This record gives sequence, C-alpha cells and structure tokens, in this order.
Amino acid sequence: MNPLLGFAGILTGMFAIGVMQLILATALPFIVAEIGGGDLYSWVFSSYLLASLATIPLFSKLADIYGKRKFFLLGMGIFGVGSLYGGLAPSMPQLIAARVVQGLGAGIITPVALAMITDMFPAEKRGSMIGIFGFVQLSAILLSPPLGSFITKNAGWFWIFFLNIGLVGISSFLVLLGSRHQENTSSMKPVEIDIAGGLIFGAFCALTVGFTNVLGKQGNGDSSGLWFLPVISMTALLLVIIESRHRNPVIKIEFLKTRIIRSSIISSILAGAIMYGLVTILPLCGIVLSKQGFQFDESKILLFFMIGITIGLLASSRLADRFRSGTYPRLLWGIMSASALLMVYSISNRNLMLFNLLNALIGIGTGGVMATFLINSQNAISSQDRTTLSGLIQLGRYFGGSLGVTLLTDMLPEVTLISGIGQFHGAFGVLVALCAAGLVNEIL
Repeated sequence: MNPLLGFAGILTGMFAIGVMQLILATALPFIVAEIGGGDLYSWVFSSYLLASLATIPLFSKLADIYGKRKFFLLGMGIFGVGSLYGGLAPSMPQLIAARVVQGLGAGIITPVALAMITDMFPAEKRGSMIGIFGFVQLSAILLSPPLGSFITKNAGWFWIFFLNIGLVGISSFLVLLGSRHQENTSSMKPVEIDIAGGLIFGAFCALTVGFTNVLGKQGNGDSSGLWFLPVISMTALLLVIIESRHRNPVIKIEFLKTRIIRSSIISSILAGAIMYGLVTILPLCGIVLSKQGFQFDESKILLFFMIGITIGLLASSRLADRFRSGTYPRLLWGIMSASALLMVYSISNRNLMLFNLLNALIGIGTGGVMATFLINSQNAISSQDRTTLSGLIQLGRYFGGSLGVTLLTDMLPEVTLISGIGQFHGAFGVLVALCAAGLVNEIL
C-alpha cells in the first residue's frame, strides 16, 4: 500500500469541496433563470455554511476517537449524495436541501483532512505535503470561476454537480487504496464530547442568520422579526454557561479573554462575511455589466477577487513579520476600507477599470487578513490549544460567511429583478461597513 495514493485521494476530495462553492457562485444566476426561486438565492450558500458549522466541532472529535480515515470516507459519501441530489433538483428548495447535505459532508471532511496528512507522513515530509495541500486549495480558488462559467454555458448547470460526484468517487477510491496507516487516536470517550455545546452553537448561528435575513427582507419598519432577539440572547447565555463548565468545550471561553485571540476571532467573522458575501454577489454584478455592453462576464469579475485572495494568502506569511505587531493587519483593513468606499464611486461612474483594481485589492486584503489573524492567534497560545483555536477560527469564518451572504444579498432586489448596476450600491455600502468594522476592531 502506498500512502501517496491516500494523499492524492485527500487532495482530490478537498479540491472537490473547495471548487464546488465557487463554481456554484458563477452558475447560480443561470440556475435561478431556469428553475426559479430567486428569493431564496442567498440560502444556497448560507445553508451550506450553517450545515458545516453544525458538524465541524462534533465530528472532528469523533474522528479523533474512532479514526479519521473512516470519517473522511463517511463525509465523502454524504457529500456525494448531496451532489447527486443537487444535480437532479427541480426547484430551489430542493437545491437548498441538497446544499445542506453537502455542507454536512464537508463539515465532517474539512477538519480531518489535514490531520490525516499529518498522520500519514513522518515529520520531515509533512511540510512539503502540507504545502502541496495548500497549493491545491489555491488552485481550486483560481480555477473555479472560469470553470463554472464554461460548464454552465456549454453543458448545463447540473453537470457541475455530476462532475463533482466523479471527483468524490475518485477521492474515496484512492483513500481506500492508500496505506492503512496507524492513526493517532484520542483516549477521549464519546460521552466527553461537547454535543450539547455543538448543537446550541449551531442553533445560535442559524437564529442569528435568520434574524439578519428577516431584517433585510422587511426593511419597512415592521418589527415582527424582533422575537428573534430574546431567543438569540437566551441561546447565547445557555451556550456560555455550558461551554464554561464543559471539560472539552466547542467554544473555549478562556480564549476570549486574550486580546489577540479575541481580535482574531472577530476578524475571522468579518473576513468570512466579506469573502463569501462578495463571492455571492460579484457574479450577479458581472451579468448586469455584460448586459449593459461591457465585455466582462460573471466569471471574470469573480476571478479578479479570487486572484487577489490568492496573492494575499501567499504574501502575508512573508510580509507580516516585517511589520510591528498589529501594524500589518491595520494596514490591510485600512486598504480594504478605502477600496470598498471607492468601489461605490466606481460603480456609480461605471469605471470598470477602477472597479476591477479595487476588487482585486479587497481580495488581497481579505486573503492577507485571513493568513495574518491565524498566525497571530497561533503564536499567542500554547501548542496543546492550537488545534482547538484553529477550529474555532474556521467556525468564525463560516459563521461570518453565512452573515455576509445574507447581508449583501438582502441589499439587492430579487435576482430576476436586478436590471441596473446602481442597484448594487446598498450591497457595496454594507461592504464598506464590514471593512470599517475590521479596522476599528484592530485599532481597539
């Protein structure tokens, strides 16, 4: 048995997961035109992120107990079922249900993939293997926009899901063939897992996103959605009580007492909101621009942002050490705030060249912030807490993504009613507020 086969299977599986979200972003406007459901547009993305939030903290610990390889294959199976259901979905509610299934599978796979690589190779080889792992993820970011546009326009949107099933099958087969290595399992018992905390955290996230969605849809002084507030408050209080008492909490309350970690978690939420929010609305913006005579389609406008994120991720690991602590993230948030503000101006004046430049700059800032807050927070704690903190920051990014998708899309009319570029002013105004909040967080 060759561990390289298993490694190739993990890479294929993570590519399938990474490419799905961004490919779907470019395809979704065309899917809505075919099956309807424009009023549910944002939930195609939010439902996936929320489902992943529910499974990441629980299954990462179960995988430590029973074996990561088993749970990787389980997650791939669930993700494959969701992909099949998505390709066959005749309506938007069923497509959202398929995305929930995909999110559940991805939430199982994501936390165990990197740990599997660590288990499969000796210490002297792990660095290069993790580097390849990161390269594959960046490749998914760059290839997804043009690939999604090409498949949708030449074969049909449902082939995005069917081709993804092929990647899932290849991944599972290679992992099965790969070396049956001895995994590092935990001595923790199932009863020691914070199941209640994980479920309540998921409920808190779902309620918060639901409340944001209701506020965005009302926008007319109607206060009927305010019943969410006491429920959210009680859920948050219950979560704090449970997590402060549990031996192995999903949310380690002590982390929030350290300024660097607290700032990093807030930054992860805001960066997630910006990234997933723009991934959702930029393809719509590109379609409107192309209809108004600009030689620019939905995949190209998203590609500028994805290239920026890739540059930011790659550059920040080198640049962050050259600045005094705190200066570099403030600089990034400052650039993003100014770029977002100018983005509103460029949209108003139909200056596409400036818009593309600003789009890429926000991508660079977002990628840079994502790399920086992870580095800073990891350096602030002891080694035994780093895995837990990494999971918490990932949860924060997904939670922020759910909020960002809802906030930005709620500033737009229903997808089928979008006819002018001026209708994006509200969404980019929210982007300005998110970037400014990130800068304030770093300053304070």
